[in-house]
Amino acid sequence: MKISLSSKTSFISLMVASNALVSSVAAIPNLLARQADSCPVDAISCSTSDADSCCTPTYGLMVHVQQWLPDYGPATAFTMHGLWPDTCSGGIPGSGNSGCDASRNYDDVGEIIQSADSSLYSQLNIYWPSYTGDNGAFWTHEWNKHGTCVTTLDPECFGSSYEEYDDITAYFQKTLDLRAEYDLYQILKSAGITPGSSYSVSAFESAIEKSTGATPKITCSGGALEEIWLYFYVKGTDTYVPTDAFDGTSCSGSIQYPAKN
Repeated sequence: MKISLSSKTSFISLMVASNALVSSVAAIPNLLARQADSCPVDAISCSTSDADSCCTPTYGLMVHVQQWLPDYGPATAFTMHGLWPDTCSGGIPGSGNSGCDASRNYDDVGEIIQSADSSLYSQLNIYWPSYTGDNGAFWTHEWNKHGTCVTTLDPECFGSSYEEYDDITAYFQKTLDLRAEYDLYQILKSAGITPGSSYSVSAFESAIEKSTGATPKITCSGGALEEIWLYFYVKGTDTYVPTDAFDGTSCSGSIQYPAKN
């Protein structure tokens, strides 16, 4: 049987197209692996609406909340409440306690971290304790509701280097790194504000603004210091740039700064 020239040409074209499709599919993992390397280093979150979500967090207003609990944590350190990605207008993304990706919700984040990174687990027990006594449940809530909304930590953003739970450990490590970088106890101490006395709201705000370059939000309970909220935009994938608080301080007059027990 003879095959016409036109039939041969059609067959060859089909094979070329098929090979091209296979090559394109095979290239996807490599494209993902290179994604982080191709991200613009100077891009600022909330400055554009069409940024790659692996390069710049979609929910680009990050709220880093440290708390002062007299019965918990080191006497010379604030402890963590959380790192919360907000919408660029200050709203809360996601679906309640399920956050932004229910497929990455877990019941045992404490156990996951302990198995994946024992050093991180030890640091979390020191600097991120729960006042209920159940640290693992606290971390699980924070990850499910807030951690899953950090789009730059989506597993696909890690490319071929991703290992299970890298997204979880990266979220908690970054939060602890920010706590160390913005050490509120030392910032306040440098301004003459130490536990055991009361100070004006303006004294607290001025000390923090002088150090960070941005105004914080301070919350109180019964006139006593409770939490300090620091707000950030993100440059590149994970360089945090302080910005002024979107919400005002809830304290008034003077703030009691109790010594830890």
